[in-house]
Amino acid sequence: MIKTENVSFSYSDGEQVLKNINLAIEKGSFAAIIGCNGSGKSTAAKHFNALLLPKSGAVYVKGIDTRDEKRLFEIRSAAGMVFQNPDNQMVAAIVEDEVAFAPENLGLERNEIRRRVDESLRAVGMEEYALKSSAHLSGGQKQRVAVAAALAMEPECLILDESTAMLDPRGRAELMKTIKKLNRGNNLTVILITHYMDEAAQADRVIVMDGGEIVMDGTPRAVFSDVEKIRSLGLDVPQAAEIAYELGLNGALTVDECVNAIDGLLGGARR
Repeated sequence: MIKTENVSFSYSDGEQVLKNINLAIEKGSFAAIIGCNGSGKSTAAKHFNALLLPKSGAVYVKGIDTRDEKRLFEIRSAAGMVFQNPDNQMVAAIVEDEVAFAPENLGLERNEIRRRVDESLRAVGMEEYALKSSAHLSGGQKQRVAVAAALAMEPECLILDESTAMLDPRGRAELMKTIKKLNRGNNLTVILITHYMDEAAQADRVIVMDGGEIVMDGTPRAVFSDVEKIRSLGLDVPQAAEIAYELGLNGALTVDECVNAIDGLLGGARR
């Protein structure tokens, strides 16, 4: 779905933010990108739908070179993006008008716009709010509307750049449930940039960035089992993995796995 070849990028101040990034994101996969502030993860994400172009190297979306200005519409139709603050993305006062905004600008027929709006709102569980004011929604609901607006373009890939950062735990949980449902039920490729390790652990793949480079890349279990390396990069591990590590029970990633490991440890002690 997305491929980068030796991508490097510097902002106008000359600071090199990405250094020879080589990455391939498979269609239908769910990848999380993590790293400390300044690691380059958000800059990398903006290359995935041509919001930024590499200073050297190349980025391909569905095989299309993002430097091809004539195909910019195809690129951004294939790879939709949702940002951190939903209020910065809202352009309409009513929820269904927000979701219809992009399809209307494509000049689609009214019936097609109606279909896309209804299906997109249904996909994120917001169909009952179609006629509600966007201003009266919770943070989590607004972010789900932002996802619906991106889905109305019928992308094959959804890029979420810190999209849960401003949400409370309930809002984050709602959005993650929606993301996983779209990934598994609709075969939607998902790239999640996040500071929350428990969210990253729900992906199929975790990519760790540091200093503009990819320093770890693997399954959540493989990445988070190397607790010392993760910590050396200034990052945490999921809470369950942290507890298991402190108890010498490496390998547990989820709460259930941690409970089972502790139960096994206590059972062994009793015996």
